[in-house]
Amino acid sequence: MKTWEEASKLKKAEVILIILYILNAILDITTAITTKNAAWIVCGLLWGAVAIMKYYNSKNENANKVLIELQEACIKSQESIINALMNETAVEVEISKIKVPKNFSKPNQKKMRKKIQYYRENHKFESQIVIDLDYNLLDGYTSYLIAKNYNKTTVIVKLKKKIKEEQ
Repeated sequence: MKTWEEASKLKKAEVILIILYILNAILDITTAITTKNAAWIVCGLLWGAVAIMKYYNSKNENANKVLIELQEACIKSQESIINALMNETAVEVEISKIKVPKNFSKPNQKKMRKKIQYYRENHKFESQIVIDLDYNLLDGYTSYLIAKNYNKTTVIVKLKKKIKEEQ
């Protein structure tokens, strides 16, 4: 990876343009002195200001590009870490294949009404349905019940893969 100085360094074309602006400023100020015309001094100062603005603008643009690249690299790294930690994949499955364990109890009516209202307003489940590789329901029982109630044949679920236990 490049160092910050290398990554934010000005390109040759930018450096040449800034040098031309400075030379123009020097030429205008020299002309002002030799002709004793104050208008040339103003022009020279303006060219100097343009050179300074071009320098800082170019440095800022290059630095922003570097920062965006670094940010994108960090985001990709974070996503891969999160995916590895969660060890889950989103898939579409037939709802009839999902097995509800017997230890799942019927949710209270207030909670169920709140989840149904959310589904009606947002056209999506408030909670993700999570199953294992054997289609056993692990989480999202209320969402599963809503899908059944609305006669959905398939749903998008998080497929949680079992993490291999170390021996």
